[in-house]
Amino acid sequence: MISLSQTRTATTQAILVFVLLLFSLATNGELLRGGDFESTTFGQSGPWGCHGSCHLTASSDAHSGSHSVQVLNRHHNWEGIEQTVTLTDGGRYSLRAYVKVLNLSPGLMYTTVEPMVMCKDSTGKSIATKFDREPYARQDQWILVGGIHKLPSGVHSCSVTIRVSDIHSTYLVDDASLTSVDDIPLWRTEANDRIESLRKSNFTIRLSGGDPNADYDIELVQQKHKFGFGSAVGARQIVDPALARYQQVFYQNFEWAVLENALKWTQMERTQGQLRIDDALAALKALNASNIKIRAHNIFWAVKDHVPHWLPALNQAQQMAAMDKRIHDVVPLTKGYAAHWDVNNENIHGDYFEQMTGDPNITMTMFRDTHALDPDVKLFLNDFNVMQSFSAMPLRNQAKLFKDAGVPIYGVGIQSHLKHMNLDIPTLKSNLDLIAETGLPIWITELSFLSKDNVAKAQALQDVLTLYFSHPAVEGVLLWGFWDGKVFDPDIALFEGPNVTPNAAGLAYQQLFHTTWRTNVTDRIHGNGSSNVRGFQGVYKLTVKHGSKELAHQYFFIGKHSKTIDVNLDSVGGNVIIG
Repeated sequence: MISLSQTRTATTQAILVFVLLLFSLATNGELLRGGDFESTTFGQSGPWGCHGSCHLTASSDAHSGSHSVQVLNRHHNWEGIEQTVTLTDGGRYSLRAYVKVLNLSPGLMYTTVEPMVMCKDSTGKSIATKFDREPYARQDQWILVGGIHKLPSGVHSCSVTIRVSDIHSTYLVDDASLTSVDDIPLWRTEANDRIESLRKSNFTIRLSGGDPNADYDIELVQQKHKFGFGSAVGARQIVDPALARYQQVFYQNFEWAVLENALKWTQMERTQGQLRIDDALAALKALNASNIKIRAHNIFWAVKDHVPHWLPALNQAQQMAAMDKRIHDVVPLTKGYAAHWDVNNENIHGDYFEQMTGDPNITMTMFRDTHALDPDVKLFLNDFNVMQSFSAMPLRNQAKLFKDAGVPIYGVGIQSHLKHMNLDIPTLKSNLDLIAETGLPIWITELSFLSKDNVAKAQALQDVLTLYFSHPAVEGVLLWGFWDGKVFDPDIALFEGPNVTPNAAGLAYQQLFHTTWRTNVTDRIHGNGSSNVRGFQGVYKLTVKHGSKELAHQYFFIGKHSKTIDVNLDSVGGNVIIG
């Protein structure tokens, strides 16, 4: 316990919009010419040409301004709009453009759009750097494509191009932009400043009814975080009497849980019509009894390899009936236990149910049907390759589409399986900002670092947690397991061995969770005075003492707004719990 005087700070809580402005990346000037397409000159006399034998013409159907460019008469999917640009090999760039597909081949619900930079290496070989892979571009809808990536080293003679996989599609492009993105040398300092502003609040402890000449000691101990810190757990392991140490370490170090596998359709219904719910239900009850908040994962899984093996053998009507039964089987089971549900997992990377039903909006229906059965549970999209690959923009587009359509979506889940230590913080920040453009909350749902070097893993974990905790749109971070006895790969573990002992990465996590990002203070109040505190948001226990005698204790929650906690010592009159 440290003194209050050591923890007080004069930092004023910033308005969110200013935080977002502070958070934006430093970019240099525009590198594309004519990206607004207000000039209608193309080909040899203009900056834009066609890669291949396609043709460019001006269109009055514009995303902004008066004109866009129309790309037509393509004979190969690699043909498309192109502009030569001067870039630095190994440089980091942000590429964005709006695209509208005007037609699709018969039988297609959508097509894939890929903005990229094409360069040559020292041997003259073409090297493609994809900035996005938008697999669900629908007809007659403007969509934003692009992202942020580093170019390989040793490349030259670069050009920007946009490819559309359906060769029969004519498409429009507007508002294209390419900028270089600077490193952020002081990113940790900036992140910690945002943490101070975003994650802490001011509150006042005010005493009344006491002896005006007496001194009263107060202790504030933070019990829970407002921000979600959690981990995946095994349903059997979290209730197995033989794994008491695993359970103890979990409850000591995490406040949220997600059942790793027990709620998935393939595990719950290996044989059609035979539900296996005992393990899941026992785990849900145990976690709930221990005041652990629960994310439920997942109702459906969009990737074909992860649907029940018996499902594809059914006809379409039977499969749709099985889908309806699945929702009615599992959502009532978790009602009252689960705070979150992942509805159709990884549907940027799979479209099994869309293809099976022929309905491009079937995932929207899943959200609505789930909401009808449990209006209180918060519903999420959840996907991978968002932070370090090129799925951020498609996830952003899908979340925005759902929100604009009035689908009951609460937030966006980003899995964040990071497989190497070469973390590029500007890229990670950019992808978070991109998802945050939807206005929906973000949860990091499956954080992991795959590394045999626990010291390097500890530094990477500390850096990424600092970045996530500092972002105004992120509400929580869940590890995808913590113990090498119950994870998909022991090299991601933070705790090891039969005693579930923290390794270097586990110690780094514990330092942040228990100390760095937690407020525990003492102070002395004279008479009917008050004490001003700035602390991390969450649940606190306040104890008031006079000498060795405890006069009162109270639990209260501190959110983002200032608050005054009144304690009337005359009314409590002894060792009484109030509040």
